[in-house]
Amino acid sequence: MARRRGLGKLVLVILVGAVVGSAVGEVIGLVLGHFMPDSMVEKFFLEAFTYTFPSATLPLVVFSVTFGFALKVNIISVVGIGVAVYYFRWY
Repeated sequence: MARRRGLGKLVLVILVGAVVGSAVGEVIGLVLGHFMPDSMVEKFFLEAFTYTFPSATLPLVVFSVTFGFALKVNIISVVGIGVAVYYFRWY
């Protein structure tokens, strides 16, 4: 019998994979950057594509609230997403 998994679980797995992959990429980049400063390896792990969504302000009577969101993706976060989706699909 096939197991059914929800879309919410898939989104959660993708987010966790991206966060863990990003953290691992930053650590690898910093460690390798310590031994090889200003190298292509350091740039490969630390360079990231950043997309910032415009902020939205909700003005209320007493105060206002501003919401913003930025997405920063490096190569290891993409690998982390791939590993997380593989795990989600097969386990």
